[in-house]
Amino acid sequence: MRIMLRHPQVRSAGSHEGPLPLIGHPRPAPRILIVEDELLIALMIEEMVREAGYRVSGVAHTLAMARREFAKHNYDAVLLDISIGGRYDIEIADRLLKRGVPLAFVTGYDYLVEPRHENVPVLPKPFTFDQLRVLLRNLVGLSSSSGETAQSA
Repeated sequence: MRIMLRHPQVRSAGSHEGPLPLIGHPRPAPRILIVEDELLIALMIEEMVREAGYRVSGVAHTLAMARREFAKHNYDAVLLDISIGGRYDIEIADRLLKRGVPLAFVTGYDYLVEPRHENVPVLPKPFTFDQLRVLLRNLVGLSSSSGETAQSA
């Protein structure tokens, strides 16, 4: 096994502080948090998100799990099922929107419970891979790997 040592980066006088930009290295793929209580649907969404080239930061099947994931702040966007365990917790969407987190509802319902969420994108179940990919692109931009499988965060 070959071990590589890091050498200190030499800066010229007047240069800015902080890490030097990596030339030729794409930015990491955006991280998507999935909140879905149906295990098989959550697994399908997770696989499709990765196939589209994004990273999955976590999957929450309950509101308690979702709150723990939200506290980590390790995601760039959230795919949120409207009804988790038969409950629609409007405060989750409100808190995410207040913090400016890109959010989309993933639902089998054909209506939104709260009129104030009418501008939140909705991905109706069932959906196709292309519909999910377009939604993710609209939420967080293109993935860095252009559709190749991304690694989990």
